[in-house]
Amino acid sequence: MPKVLTVHPGSLAEELQIDPGDDIVAINGQPIRDVIDLQFALAGEEITLDIRKSTGEEWVIEVDKDYDETLGVAWEHPTVDKVRLCHNKCVFCFVDQVPKNMRKTLNMRDDDYRLSFLHGNFVTLTNLRQGELERIAALRMSPLNISVHTTNPVLREQMLGNKKSGEILDQIAYLAEHDIEMNTQVVLCPGWNDGAELDRTIEELSRFYPAVRTLSIVPVGLTKHRRDLVELRSCSAEEAQQIAQQITTWQDRLRPQIGVNFVHAADEFYCIGDSEIPSAMYYDEFAQIENGVGLLRSFFDDFSLLEKKLPKKIVKSRHVGLVTGVSAHKFITRVANRLNQIEGLTVDVHTIVNKFYGDQVTVTGLITGQDIIAQLQNRFTADVLLIPDVMLKEDADIFLDDFHVEQIRDQLQLEILVVPPNASGLVYGALGKTHVLPVRQRYETTHSRSVGAMSGS
Repeated sequence: MPKVLTVHPGSLAEELQIDPGDDIVAINGQPIRDVIDLQFALAGEEITLDIRKSTGEEWVIEVDKDYDETLGVAWEHPTVDKVRLCHNKCVFCFVDQVPKNMRKTLNMRDDDYRLSFLHGNFVTLTNLRQGELERIAALRMSPLNISVHTTNPVLREQMLGNKKSGEILDQIAYLAEHDIEMNTQVVLCPGWNDGAELDRTIEELSRFYPAVRTLSIVPVGLTKHRRDLVELRSCSAEEAQQIAQQITTWQDRLRPQIGVNFVHAADEFYCIGDSEIPSAMYYDEFAQIENGVGLLRSFFDDFSLLEKKLPKKIVKSRHVGLVTGVSAHKFITRVANRLNQIEGLTVDVHTIVNKFYGDQVTVTGLITGQDIIAQLQNRFTADVLLIPDVMLKEDADIFLDDFHVEQIRDQLQLEILVVPPNASGLVYGALGKTHVLPVRQRYETTHSRSVGAMSGS
């Protein structure tokens, strides 16, 4: 049953005197199996809560609330019951490539369809029983994000290390027949699922459009901690260019047939291949922007709008540093050069080489606090350092290596601003016009009685 971990200030739960450690036994007389049951049960305007207090008392509370008003709590487990774990042995699994002394959440392989529905996690569907597929269909749990990697059943069994993984097209067909929308992805491993295999995957998944709404192709990530695992290699610059062209060719073929491009290359391919980022039309509706597909195009287009409003000079001189990963260096520097045309403003781009995971890991989101300190110590001359929040844990200002933002501030003896990883975050952070706290306020009140979103669901 759902156990309350925290209660948000000003929330409906606080008003009802629900406390951490309390159990929600039932809603409207129905027992709660997991977060999906919970979401549906809380959707009404009149509900009855059966609560077992941490003291052992039994409470029954009748509640009148707005239809979209949530309880305002975080649960002990994000799915209320235990998170469904991954049973695969993927040849490219990133969890197998992190140090063993990392925090537990970084070593946990989740593969839970409920987290896909609620939070956009990618899942393989290899641990689903038929009854769970039927539940997805019956409750119209859409969209789902699915890691396909290949539609060749034999190859998928090899890549995922799971004899049940070859059923993916049958599962997708079932979901499509029941009007479940899906976003899919391929982690591209050179010599495995590229070339003709990639052609096959694109062709077979495109047949399910519009149920399969998008397909993203992302490059495999390899760290220096990879030990005693299947031999893999990263894409070369030439291969990245070829893959981008292969995808463009498929878009040219599919667009007249289905009206959209359907398949898209992750931004990292253009970074690896030192190629220009495609126009916004390439990305359809930017449906997989959180998967690194179209972020740079969105960044540049947003900056173009902001550029028209940039001042010619600022009254008080300002010297700003910005940290970024190797893959985005060229693109961030282009924007910084424009900002440096503003009289009184200096923006330095500090490209951090990933020593923690290895120099093959070049994305900004995997930069660690210790690498920032080591590479900027005694070499930083700016007044303030901008840190994109994509480097940090979602609910705290902590890097992947458990370094805190305050440690960066103390070690480098400078002001830190945590900013969104978009054009507005960079521009307003550079100009000093953004209201960003060193430790960000995560919970914002949205209702007249300050009831906020339920973070555990």
